[in-house]
Amino acid sequence: MRMSQKPLGFTLIEMLLAIAIFALLGIAGTNILSSTVNSNDVSLAHGEKMAQLQRAMLVIERDLAQLAERQVRVDGEKPAANLLSHGEFILDSDSEVLAFRRLGWVNPMNILPRSEVQSVAYRVFDGNLERMYYDFPDPVKGEEPKVRTLLSDVEQIHFEFYSPAEKSWTDKWDKNTLPTGILIQIQSKTFGEVTRIFSVASSALLASQKPKALT
Repeated sequence: MRMSQKPLGFTLIEMLLAIAIFALLGIAGTNILSSTVNSNDVSLAHGEKMAQLQRAMLVIERDLAQLAERQVRVDGEKPAANLLSHGEFILDSDSEVLAFRRLGWVNPMNILPRSEVQSVAYRVFDGNLERMYYDFPDPVKGEEPKVRTLLSDVEQIHFEFYSPAEKSWTDKWDKNTLPTGILIQIQSKTFGEVTRIFSVASSALLASQKPKALT
């Protein structure tokens, strides 16, 4: 009696089924890898945005902590009566502007041809929150400021000031004294509405805290 031989190898249907399974596994693996890479890119981009926001707030905090009790001169005009210059659509800004003088601009041994008082202004220009500053406390008309971009994707900025006499917040400051607090509200495309409150020290207090020279 002749024994029947078993067929060797795979049938066409089995081969097609194996190829289909491997193809599905490859597609699933590719999708998982692509999703992981995209998530990592989004996370890195968001982390950089958060770091940019934190750096911007740190710069603003340092400026406002060193506010000088000195009249403001904007665009070379005569000094204003108040210590802060605040308004909308000045200095080519797309939103509000806050201009002031600050102390503590380091100039070791007075080597550089400038003082330690710095003229600073904050504005929103072309979707960026910018810090403008000049080499001299009282810039002349036509002098171009140096500009540093602090935060991108900014739609507008709003300032409010705390009056210790009235014990309330106001969006206008026309006094010849400094407020004790400044609220900054930034409308950002990335973070939405961001609000921070900064305390303000007087120049007299800053001067009393300045270390005395050793004798």
